[in-house]
Amino acid sequence: MHVRTARFEVHTYEVDAFDFLAAPALAGYLQEVAGLHAAEMGCGLDVLMGRGLTWVLSRQRVQLEEPIRRGSALEVSTWPSGVERVFAVREFRISVGGRTVARASTHWAVMDLEKRRPVRPDRVLAPEFRQPEERLLPPADELAGAEPPDREDRFRIRYADIDRNLHVTNATYLAWALESVPQEVWRDRWLRAAEIHFLAECTYGSRVLSRVRAVDGGAFAHSVLREEDGRELARAATEWAPRL
Repeated sequence: MHVRTARFEVHTYEVDAFDFLAAPALAGYLQEVAGLHAAEMGCGLDVLMGRGLTWVLSRQRVQLEEPIRRGSALEVSTWPSGVERVFAVREFRISVGGRTVARASTHWAVMDLEKRRPVRPDRVLAPEFRQPEERLLPPADELAGAEPPDREDRFRIRYADIDRNLHVTNATYLAWALESVPQEVWRDRWLRAAEIHFLAECTYGSRVLSRVRAVDGGAFAHSVLREEDGRELARAATEWAPRL
């Protein structure tokens, strides 16, 4: 099994108001180590772009055992765990002092930059990248949307929201979704689990609507839509636990 481990220290500018690692920052850690590993395996972003291709994140699922606090020294280990249809699957284990504090699983597509369509992984990825390996989280179900919404917020896409593929970065969608939870949830609970499915691209200058609907207990369903045409861009599900 090809495993890559990277170390990160949780800085003050990566935590929320309660000194817990912010979910978009954690998503950034996952993307960083995944990119490093893909490059070492010969299919990094620079190599793919030279062939007119790119990586696109399709799904991300994260489960935390406990909050990750400011100053923590994290070890993030990742490995490719096989292929599902047109998606390459990748696992992550996040540890502090040898203790697992979070797990994550992601689905990635290789996209043709000109056609804006996915390419079959067996045409692009080496066999070792497609080998079935240990999976840390069970297969995800399809997510429900936030209709009818309990709350809706509006955002404008900024330069800072755009990645190398010239569309909105995955961490921004997550930030939009989390921004719409009720204030009492934000104050009294911490994010224990988040899953997000990316459905369509969005680019600079658009406006988006972030909708949320309470499901039960501390669970919420989220939808992010493009305001101009109502196209649903992403769906998410979050679970929140009481602060200790």
